[in-house]
Amino acid sequence: MHLTLIRIEGMLEMNSMKKISFVLISLLLCLTPLTVIIKAQQSLQITLYTDKTIYWLGDSVRVYGSLYFNSSLVSDGLVGLEMDNPIGYAVLFRTLSTGTLPSTQEVEILSLFPSDETGKPKNSFKRGYQAYFNITVRNNNDTAVGFYTTLTCFDSAQGIMDSSYWNFTLSPHTLARFVMPVYIPDQAPTGTATVYGNTFTKLLKLGGTPLSIEKSATFTITSSTGTSSQTDKISATQGTGNYSTTFKCPLYQYPGSYNVYTSSRYNNQTVTAQKSIGIYVPDLNNDMKVDVLDLILVAARLGWTGSPGGQIPEDVNRDGEVNVLDLIFVARFLGWEGP
Repeated sequence: MHLTLIRIEGMLEMNSMKKISFVLISLLLCLTPLTVIIKAQQSLQITLYTDKTIYWLGDSVRVYGSLYFNSSLVSDGLVGLEMDNPIGYAVLFRTLSTGTLPSTQEVEILSLFPSDETGKPKNSFKRGYQAYFNITVRNNNDTAVGFYTTLTCFDSAQGIMDSSYWNFTLSPHTLARFVMPVYIPDQAPTGTATVYGNTFTKLLKLGGTPLSIEKSATFTITSSTGTSSQTDKISATQGTGNYSTTFKCPLYQYPGSYNVYTSSRYNNQTVTAQKSIGIYVPDLNNDMKVDVLDLILVAARLGWTGSPGGQIPEDVNRDGEVNVLDLIFVARFLGWEGP
């Protein structure tokens, strides 16, 4: 705001001419334009969606959204993704691009490959054992940086197997090489699996944001007790300002409420989002297994009708009636036992 100040020196005599002059000066003061400079606040926003709110173990889950800066889609951003299971353990970490990959990275993952526990290359691991991964990171900053390095493994059917993370501080312009383990569940299908490596300022549920472009590698899951191979492609798509990924929460994971977190840092601003989804099994008597007792509970309500949406547990397919389709649905899960 600019104000025009006028200093009047000398005595004002109260004759008519000087009265007129004084009035004119006063009017000029009132009419002097005031320049107000308003700077619009720049804002970063992120949206977070899932294709459904309720899933069954084994279903595909699609997570997607958009990143905006000043109401325009960001085409060169990184979006971090974390998902925690019902007992609060982080089972998934990803970093998704909204289009063009950033030209600079605060912390850079230089290499990632499967290895033995000493860091020597190894490409195959048995179910029920640890897999190991050799990862090299570099701090590109002029100051020391504390951060989390994360790994998430997906089986050949794009199901989440396990994740691990390590928090440490790296001196400026130095690199570190280390080996991190991830457990391979004994129920995981054999075949080609994928590991994703990322770095974050801290866990996303604590407000962390991505520091690097995601790195990935493949490895093979084997079994000496037979195979149950299945192959699906892990989906991760990016458009201009958009992010999206699809994965499965397989039968060997916990049923219950999962928390999904996304975050991004862009133009020195940070934004986060969170939502919950339900991933369940038709364990109607809550004894952590699906067996004939659950079928009996459904059979006892055969013929019930109501509104769609799962008003009663026995309407497991949530279509508003309990019939043979619900029995068939429960039968798909027979033999399931909780972790």
